[in-house]
Amino acid sequence: MLTGMIEGQSTISPRGAKMKRQIAADLLLTALIDAFSILVIFLLMNFSSTGDILMIGKGQELPKAHMADVLERNPVIKVEDGKIFIEDKLVNANTITAELLEIRKKYQELHPNTEFPGTATIQADRRVKYDFLNQIILGMNQAGYSDIKFAVVMK
Repeated sequence: MLTGMIEGQSTISPRGAKMKRQIAADLLLTALIDAFSILVIFLLMNFSSTGDILMIGKGQELPKAHMADVLERNPVIKVEDGKIFIEDKLVNANTITAELLEIRKKYQELHPNTEFPGTATIQADRRVKYDFLNQIILGMNQAGYSDIKFAVVMK
């Protein structure tokens, strides 16, 4: 019986080709693990832990600003196509105050020992007229919302 390098070799049943296939499979697996690692890192970097606070409509263009803060979760008043939505509920200019008072009442029921923050966000297209926005702001002030924020896009 032979021993050494040629011990496992045979021309009838070559195992050498099998060994080459195994090396190629190991290399392919390493590349897949690298690609998967890169994908996981990319997804972790782009993950938002705050979630989506605003849904911007198709034709809506938010105003641009040089300075802005990160949005916090508070009631959103959306102005879209001349209609007013409070938390995705359609309202008119006359019922803004009543709807916001209802939201305030629910907040105080859920948080009985905390002071009402009076914060709300207005999401409006940059082309909306001042007079229209002013009606919304006046209704918000009457309902006790004194900290009014505007949704903007950073320049």
